[in-house]
Amino acid sequence: MNRLIALCAVLLLLFSVPLPAQAQDSSGYAICSNQTYALCASASAFVYAGVSYAKCIIKRGDSISAPPLTFTTRNGKTADICDVNRAGARNGYMMSTFSLPLEVRAGGKKALYTCPGDSTGSYAQCDGGTCFKSTSGQYFPGVGFVARNEIICSCPITAPVQTEAPVSYQFIGPYPCQPSALSVCNQDVGNGTIIPVGSPPGAGRVLTLALYGHSFPINECP
Repeated sequence: MNRLIALCAVLLLLFSVPLPAQAQDSSGYAICSNQTYALCASASAFVYAGVSYAKCIIKRGDSISAPPLTFTTRNGKTADICDVNRAGARNGYMMSTFSLPLEVRAGGKKALYTCPGDSTGSYAQCDGGTCFKSTSGQYFPGVGFVARNEIICSCPITAPVQTEAPVSYQFIGPYPCQPSALSVCNQDVGNGTIIPVGSPPGAGRVLTLALYGHSFPINECP
């Protein structure tokens, strides 16, 4: 919950200040340049023992994380998710960060769905999730075969904030629009449930603008 609140605060800040096209600073996000990373934005996740496991795509290039998960190293330096991901290249893991999935752009086969404000179904918050290279090319419970260009990422499960706002959270689903996809907004979540990877409303748009310096037309479903 604290991570969700922090992310919402970051979004408000990003709307109010100029956004550098490529930087890493203290305003609440980090851009990882030219790294291999896991893209989970359009994935779904298998729930087991209070944790979700998403089947994500392995990508190479620039990606963004908000907020960056900073920590102090043993030698007293401050490190963030880009540093952790860089170390993973030689240690059998990688991190989940964000870039805009090609398939959600206009003309693609997926779209952005928005759950209503009274939604109760939890979602997977994969920004900052840890992914294990040993899962590529293997089978994993709930998600089946994991291709060589895919990876399983461990992601916290996030309950939607109950407010009077008209919308709750957003996720990427099939396109053309399928109203049945919104059933995840209120599903009961337990062992074996498949949940979407989601984010607070508007998060993807803000991070896209921060990463690329401009927005893209995307498919959207009500």
